[in-house]
Parts: sequence; C-alpha cells; structure tokens
Amino acid sequence: MSVIVNVRHTMIRNHGRQNMFSRRFTIGAAEQQRQGEESGARPPVYELRTYTVYADKMREFLDLTTKEFHLRTVHSKLVGYWTSEIGGLNQVVHIWEYGSLSERAGVRAKLAADPEWIKRYLSRIVSMMPCQDNALLTLLPGRQISLPSNKGVYELQTMQLHGTPAVWSKALLTYVQACEAARQAEGSMVVGAWNSVLGPRQMAAVLWQHPTPDGSLSLAEASATLPESEALAPLIASGHSKLLLPYAVSPLQ
Repeated sequence: MSVIVNVRHTMIRNHGRQNMFSRRFTIGAAEQQRQGEESGARPPVYELRTYTVYADKMREFLDLTTKEFHLRTVHSKLVGYWTSEIGGLNQVVHIWEYGSLSERAGVRAKLAADPEWIKRYLSRIVSMMPCQDNALLTLLPGRQISLPSNKGVYELQTMQLHGTPAVWSKALLTYVQACEAARQAEGSMVVGAWNSVLGPRQMAAVLWQHPTPDGSLSLAEASATLPESEALAPLIASGHSKLLLPYAVSPLQ
C-alpha cells in the first residue's frame, strides 16, 4: 500500500471552508428533493460497494481501473471511488447513485450484456478479489449530497445503532450537525449521511471530506467532547471508520 500512499498523498492539499459552489449545489439538491416529494417520486438510492483485493494484485487492479473503468461509468452515476488507507487494507470503496432499484437492475442487465466491459475489465479483476460486499442506502431526512469543490481525503463512518431509524435518526442528525459545526472552520464537511435499507440493518453511514488526514483525528476529538444532548454514544452498538484516499477515476477528489 506504500505505493498508493505516495501516489495519492501528492493530491492532498490544505483547504478552507467549502465555497459558494458547494452551497449552491446543496440548495439545488434540496429543491430537487422538494419537487420530487411533491410529485410523489422516491428519492435516489445509493449503493455502497467495498472490494477487498489481494495485496499483490492491488497495483494491477488499480492500473486496470484507471484504463478501463469508463466502460462502467457510462452506465450509471458514480459518486466516488477511493482506496482505503486506514480501517481496511487492500480495499477499494465506491458509491453509486440510482433513481430506484429498478434503474439499478436495468444497469446490471446492460453490464451483463456488454462484451467490452466483461472482456476488458470484469473478467480480469474477478480473480484479484477474495471478497466483495455491498449495502443499499438512502439519505437521512433533510440531508443532501454536498459535493466538495476542493481536493482532500475522506472518512467513512459506519455505525450499527440500537433500534430502528425512527428511534435514532433524529439523534443522528443532531450528532452530524454538531460535528459538522465543530469542524467547519477547519474545512471538514459532510458529503452524505445515510441509513441502510438492504445489507447490514440498523446501520448509518456518514461520509466526510477533510483537508488533510489529521482532520479525522480532530473529528474524533470533537465527537468525544460533544455535550450529552448532541452525543450519539448511547445509541451506538458498534462503529467503524475508514480513512479513504480518492482514486483517479473518482468524481470526488
């Protein structure tokens, strides 16, 4: 993984707060959701995919992804694609957006019938991966995807929570907003906050962008010092955090 660290760390920069582009995007997305709710349309769904790659195949896997992954992204919207630096070794993490599960099924059918995709990419990577996992997510009420305009590193927090989303979603939103406010001055921002629908149950996922890797340490410190009214610890059954580095094919850098 040291090769990946050296390559990706050249892309890390120190940045300030998100600019007006990110705020305009969030406002636009909120308006789109409002219009969708008024028309009765369902909000989009997101697929979180995690691939574990054999250590001696990681460089080959990533090189092939750089060369051929456009064969995949022509079929549906890629939110982000990362390599895991801490919290999971020899892993790639990617998030996809779909209008519905029916749209996803259609995309999967097209991929299965795409000879170029199968020949040039899929058939060559399957033997490189001992494990694949995925989960279907929906955004928490009132949250939207916020696209950072600056480059940075990412942190994916996943938490198994006691009870159903009806029990903990409000507390989770309060926690996310409090952490976001505590870290905003240093340039960290929440890209998305979700709960699981299929896959791990009673799971929440929060994706952060930090200007530097040390932002994840500052976030942990901020979370630990939240007042009781904003803390989430009593509802957490277990949790996990991964420090992620954006890869070349990722729209989020």
